[in-house]
Amino acid sequence: MLGDIETLQRRAVMVEVEEIIQSTPNYADVREALRSRNFIPEQDDADVAVWVQPDLGIFVLLQMNLGGGYAGYRVAAYDNLEDHEVRLPE
Repeated sequence: MLGDIETLQRRAVMVEVEEIIQSTPNYADVREALRSRNFIPEQDDADVAVWVQPDLGIFVLLQMNLGGGYAGYRVAAYDNLEDHEVRLPE
């Protein structure tokens, strides 16, 4: 039952983050929203941003545009950070 609650919480946060990204074109605002939900920046460059929420096992990948927006994004869950390494193209 505890696992079911954690899964529901994870899904709720993932939906919330996706809605924030879709409704907020400015990356600076998205960054603050992620920080306020205890996401940690793993990479925050001009090309790509990767944020993780280790307690819930969620990561957010944003492909950045020039001018502070983003071209695409992905919100996903992982079971164990050590088992799932995010690799970005060089």
